[in-house]
Amino acid sequence: MEIKPKVLPSKENFVEWYNKLLQVAEIADRRYPVKGTFVWLPYGFQIMKKIKEEWDKRFQAHGIKEVYFPLFVPLKFAKQNKKWFEGFKEELFYVYDHKKKDLKLILRPTGEPGMYSTFQNWIKDGILPIRIYQTVSSYRLEGKTTHTMIRDREITFWYEIHTVHKTKDEADAEVELHKKIIDDLWKNVLNIEPVLVEKPVYEIFPGAEAALEYYTLLPNGKLLENGSINNLGQAYAKEFDLYYFENGEKKYVWQVCTGNGARYLVAVISIHGDERGLVLPPKIAPIQIIIIPIPKKGSESKIFEKAEELKAKLSKYFKVELDYSDATPGEKFNIWDLKGVPIRIEVGLEEVKKNFVTVYRRDKKSKEKVEEKNLIKRLKQLLEKEIPEFLLEKSKKLWKEKVKWFEDYEKAKRWIEKGGVAKVNWCGSQEDYEKVKAESLEFVGFLEEEKEGKCIICKKPTKKISLLGKVY
Repeated sequence: MEIKPKVLPSKENFVEWYNKLLQVAEIADRRYPVKGTFVWLPYGFQIMKKIKEEWDKRFQAHGIKEVYFPLFVPLKFAKQNKKWFEGFKEELFYVYDHKKKDLKLILRPTGEPGMYSTFQNWIKDGILPIRIYQTVSSYRLEGKTTHTMIRDREITFWYEIHTVHKTKDEADAEVELHKKIIDDLWKNVLNIEPVLVEKPVYEIFPGAEAALEYYTLLPNGKLLENGSINNLGQAYAKEFDLYYFENGEKKYVWQVCTGNGARYLVAVISIHGDERGLVLPPKIAPIQIIIIPIPKKGSESKIFEKAEELKAKLSKYFKVELDYSDATPGEKFNIWDLKGVPIRIEVGLEEVKKNFVTVYRRDKKSKEKVEEKNLIKRLKQLLEKEIPEFLLEKSKKLWKEKVKWFEDYEKAKRWIEKGGVAKVNWCGSQEDYEKVKAESLEFVGFLEEEKEGKCIICKKPTKKISLLGKVY
């Protein structure tokens, strides 16, 4: 698909900006005629595969092995866990067998029913611990509102880690490991600062130990659920009969599950992107450096020869492309800005004569002249340190701009309506939770920090702190 330079809407009109950028930057085609689905376009698919490569590396480096489970799940397994089924039954896609005229299968909404029924066999085979993950599509019949990659009916590039352990201590250690892995992915790959909260007990599966949820902040002030780590305790084990025998004694296992997927890319697009288009972190950029020849009549061959020489030299260290198209240099600048390529190298007659290149940083929209002898060292410094650090600090700045402390609920609501997020004392009661939810707001859970005060809703003394806002 040929991309022409286009003017994006203002980022202040976030939804319009986001949807337009998905189209013109060749991320996704939203016009597929099934609600809650979309087509991955080549460039977006490349970026998403880069993100997957990064989580693959991290999971497998820690001994978590990749598997694949079938899309079809027997309905009887879904019903085996009554609490799970009650929570999902209105969102399930049921598979109708027209030959037998019955409904005995569903499409996978999450991995647990199909995977845990299989774990029962593996445990009997003597396999413990179990530490696996899969990257798949999951299917949920979302209500009226769907939004590409934010809330879909076909959730693509969705990973689920599922681990099974003999002891609580092993499961607790696994949770800490998952936090370490996911924190590294956010900060060192995606260059984004998320917030991690602990969910209240009524928001997790009954009997589970705890649930941790990552949230990212979008430019319109809405919080986006962006990955969870669930210490399931023995809650699912007792529903699926996952046990082993030790010295003749029956013992239930302990489990952990962690999941996320394409919402990582939503955060990258939304937080790093600007009025010109994408701004990609270097580790997930399909092209890290684009070389743009700037021809001058009579010197075209010299300029292209230098550009090709640079590509050959830099390709040993970086992901590099040379734009040979017939577009004007200005059009090329617009196109590669739109695609978010971290570095642009400009090669014109002056650069050829004086043995330097002009290096443009997409993140800062700034240029510098770099002598050829120093080029590789400077590019490594930019791609491995300066650009990631700048993007990470930019994401932290968004939190500072959007989040304010409140003790008065009405003032907090006014701030949220302006596109902000309120930081508040909250006692954690379900009654308070339901009250704000009725007003289309949400307490996201408890932050690690604490402060003595009074709950913003019921005024009971508490030192617990939450974020209150609008949530996707």
